[in-house]
Amino acid sequence: MHELALMEDLIVAIVERVGAMRVYGVWLEVGRAARVSTESLRVCFGVCARGTVVENAVLNIVETDGTELRVEKVEVA
Repeated sequence: MHELALMEDLIVAIVERVGAMRVYGVWLEVGRAARVSTESLRVCFGVCARGTVVENAVLNIVETDGTELRVEKVEVA
């Protein structure tokens, strides 16, 4: 399941960027042609976020017509 590896990388990148600030929301844009399961991303998000400043954040996924997977916005305190 490549969604797990993708989410691990995304969480690491978010944690590196926000430092010790608590993350409350993450918005992802996921292209329909990216061949990524949004359901699997949601499950992996919960697993990968455990024990990090992203734990308990809300994951919002917006599907687009493209091929990209990118973090659109991160809401912090």
